[in-house]
Amino acid sequence: MLPKNVEILNSIRGQLLVAMPQSEDDGFKKAVILMCQHDNEAAMGLVVNKILPHLDLNSLRSKLQLDPAFFDGDLPIFAGGPVESGRGFVLHSADQMLPDSLPLGDDMAMSSNLSMINEIAAGTGPCHHRIMLGYAGWDKGQLEAELREGLWFHVSASQDLIFTTPPEHLWERCFAQAGFNAATLSPRPGSA
Repeated sequence: MLPKNVEILNSIRGQLLVAMPQSEDDGFKKAVILMCQHDNEAAMGLVVNKILPHLDLNSLRSKLQLDPAFFDGDLPIFAGGPVESGRGFVLHSADQMLPDSLPLGDDMAMSSNLSMINEIAAGTGPCHHRIMLGYAGWDKGQLEAELREGLWFHVSASQDLIFTTPPEHLWERCFAQAGFNAATLSPRPGSA
């Protein structure tokens, strides 16, 4: 477990929520989630390190009957979370915004507009992007309870961390950013 002095902030919107090794939920093992909402009513985020097998931009574009992909047709699609797995989101750098883009800090945003996927497929989209299906969600007080139980910790998010770290290394890199080695942490709470 992390030391008791790790502070739980009132809102972790715009930060990365990182699963602790003792997570028993297969869907969230080694998950890293960018928090898009965290307030008194609910919490919502996008898992940024789980690629959907056998789905890329070309196949998604075909299913949605969107414009042909001229660039990055083999771009992977991410599993944003278990809630509404057919609903699409684009996490992207803030260098290109649409009217419905939700800013997540100074340099990132989230959009659910299909126009953003078309722009990415045409090679005119934002510099950095991840297309996701589904999201992670918590009811009022649920995430706070999980944080108190030590199932998650949070670290600062950045474009570099999210978009340039290979997804399979992001979980360990978040631990390193927090000053921990994930390999040395016990998978059981209260164990050493």
